[in-house]
Amino acid sequence: MNKIIRKIIFIVSIILIWWGASLIVNKTLFLPSPKDTVLVILELIRTGAFFKHLSASFIRVTVGICISAILSIPLGMAIAWNSTVNKLLKPIVDSLRYIPVTCFSPMLVLLFGIDEKMKITFLVIAGFFSFLPTVIQTCSEPIDKLKETAYTMGFSYPRMLWYCFIPYITPSLLQSFITLYGVGWTYVIIAEVNNTQYGLGHLMYIGSARGKTAMVFAAIVIIVVVSYVFDKVSNFIIKKIFKWRFEDDGAKK
Repeated sequence: MNKIIRKIIFIVSIILIWWGASLIVNKTLFLPSPKDTVLVILELIRTGAFFKHLSASFIRVTVGICISAILSIPLGMAIAWNSTVNKLLKPIVDSLRYIPVTCFSPMLVLLFGIDEKMKITFLVIAGFFSFLPTVIQTCSEPIDKLKETAYTMGFSYPRMLWYCFIPYITPSLLQSFITLYGVGWTYVIIAEVNNTQYGLGHLMYIGSARGKTAMVFAAIVIIVVVSYVFDKVSNFIIKKIFKWRFEDDGAKK
């Protein structure tokens, strides 16, 4: 209950600060009030545009991030668990963090044009760069007791990976995927700037171009709310399904 109260106080505080700042600025072109932003969202819902923009972004983020996860997880496991692959690819992976993902956007426009293929590819690259180091780190976590138990039971190394390591790290990988999915909602804004009829990024671009800042803030609020709800619901489900994993962590603490 205390956590809920603290969260409510935090949200109310943010809204009050936002409302106070909008009164000080007193120019909707620069900073619309919470009321103006909510009115824009309600208008989008009334006209049906809300669901078109949200569903378009949802499909792009989901497809792009899922493909990046499919690529990242087996590669990350190979780098973490195979010394030869580690020596070959780990230096390359370490260098990826210094490359700004946004620089791929104009290059992808040249390669694929400005249709859906470019947008999905950009999200795949952004997700891959973000998720791969996390997968490697998760798979590299020391689980010596698990390893000792597996060897005691006569497990070979491949069987130990399949029956012990992978089930143990699955909850952590799922939680990391949830975080990655939230990151995807920030990158979709960049992907939807060009040649898009619907999408929250497109909504922000149109609002900015037409001087309708309330529309920009409305898109930001929608992204924040969707990401937050998805994160909380998904983590709740993961903790329920893999209760044994999180109870084990709590006992250690």
